Amino acid sequence: MKPWIILRTSTGNTLPLSRSLNEAGYEAWTPERTLRRYVRANTPSGKRAIESQIPILPTFVFAQEQFLADLVTIANSDRTAHPTFSVFNVDGRVPQIHEAEIAGLRREEAEAAATIKAMHEAESRAAAEKIRIAAIKSASARRRAEQELERDRRAALRRSPIALQDGAEVEVADMPALVGIRGVFERADGPYAHVRFGTRSWKIEGWRVCPAPLNDNAALRSTAA
Repeated sequence: MKPWIILRTSTGNTLPLSRSLNEAGYEAWTPERTLRRYVRANTPSGKRAIESQIPILPTFVFAQEQFLADLVTIANSDRTAHPTFSVFNVDGRVPQIHEAEIAGLRREEAEAAATIKAMHEAESRAAAEKIRIAAIKSASARRRAEQELERDRRAALRRSPIALQDGAEVEVADMPALVGIRGVFERADGPYAHVRFGTRSWKIEGWRVCPAPLNDNAALRSTAA
């Protein structure tokens, strides 16, 4: 799968932007789910279900990196048929998001769709409510299991030696303050790595530091220029 980039927009424009870009031929995606609520109505139960689509990750839309140059042009245009958005970048570089990194969001979207389908097929409102509660409990248990696996993964990574050459260009994972920013690996210090960003050296857990990919987002710079 080709990598994705992140587009940022307002909460209310999250779904409209994803749909608008897709209609225009730009492959975009944002996870969504169906929200069901009940309102008063002239029915035997006195209520009626109303459903609407809402974003699971408001303000974030993922788009294929191959459309970067076009999307930068659209984002900077005063006249556009699409909802207003910006291309997320850090110091002029657009971070790439790979399919494995959004697997959890895809799973959450699929599970939400399966739950609402089961609720539609339920024989009564009470049965539908039982399905909804069971889905919530299942999702909570899954999140706890994933958190335990993540703790075990990080513990194993912390025990691994740092295999980087001094002077190598690197990036840092799982640190929002440094996302998409490249630094220079200076030296290992036990389980820690010293990485220089500009004139400042940071001491970072070694497992977070990885070689920088060979991609300089030339399209962003040339288009923005």
